[in-house]
Amino acid sequence: MLRAGARHPDAAECRSPVASTSRDDVDSAQQLYATLNEYLLLEQKSQPKLRLPAESESGEVTTGARDGAAHVLRCLKVWFDLPADVLIGAINLFDRFLTKMKVRPCHVPCITVSCMNISIDEYAARTNIKRTVSIEELVSISQSACTAGDVSRMSRVIQDKLGLARGTVSVTALHWLRLYRKLLLMHADAGDVLAQESELVNLLEIAVCDATCANARTSELALVLLFHKLEKQLVEWSEKGMTVPEKVFYMYDFARQLQIHCHMSDASLSGVGGAVRGVVQRYESRSAQPLRQRLVWRLSERTLKVLRPTDRLTSLLPTIEEQHFAVEATPTRTRSGSESSVSEETSDWPRSPLLPVYCDN
Repeated sequence: MLRAGARHPDAAECRSPVASTSRDDVDSAQQLYATLNEYLLLEQKSQPKLRLPAESESGEVTTGARDGAAHVLRCLKVWFDLPADVLIGAINLFDRFLTKMKVRPCHVPCITVSCMNISIDEYAARTNIKRTVSIEELVSISQSACTAGDVSRMSRVIQDKLGLARGTVSVTALHWLRLYRKLLLMHADAGDVLAQESELVNLLEIAVCDATCANARTSELALVLLFHKLEKQLVEWSEKGMTVPEKVFYMYDFARQLQIHCHMSDASLSGVGGAVRGVVQRYESRSAQPLRQRLVWRLSERTLKVLRPTDRLTSLLPTIEEQHFAVEATPTRTRSGSESSVSEETSDWPRSPLLPVYCDN
């Protein structure tokens, strides 16, 4: 168990001269270091260890299928405007389930939607925000060949196999990223040097959607992503001949102390850094290429019927019979006030209401 007020062993030495020494800052620092130690204890429970082949030999799930499922989860996140916590949590659940269970490729779509369903429930319970996306909507938009009942049953299976108790929180790389950023802002006062949280979260989403970074320690992955933007900025400063701010040296010194406290080896951290740079480079190269492929919407029959109900459409228009009435047969009407200059028989305004007709186009 953690003792109250646990803190970093080198907290006194890693403070910069510009850091505040007020009592509130001390209490806040102790709380952050207690959270850091708690994350270290829970990290292994949420750490996936995938061993997926690149090509399927005996009907196994490949790394390509895993990345495809991760991109489906990201599309669902964008479509329903869900927070990044839901996406990172769903991908973490998916990787952990594939680590424990050997599944068939035909079950991957149902598992993907089920992980998103569990992650939405966990986020709603943690934040006390009512869930706005139903299981039926997830199934419809994802176009997975399963029903809402299948997703509910698969969700219970995943929760049972992973031992997900109600109220427990899986420590993901997003939790580490936010914690590191708060610590750096407190000790190095690097608000004008650090990247914005939205940029770091977007970079994290790109990394976790690639199987190359799936087995990386979440604490190492977050630390590498935090300094990835800073390294690129240092390169720009050196090319322009600008002076590096002194707070950057405080940041690297603090990162070194975090590495020692979290027991990160140089070789492991360097390996994760190389994997992240490769993933980001491939992503940026694809984004820079011009779009040559035409956008084609491929819809299933079930989705097509939902979007456009064809059972009420007809290609045959009813025949309109023309009727000619004699002027004498038309009964006369008594009008009060001025008489109309155009008779009703010669007017173009229709006498009967028009009925809507559904047609193919």
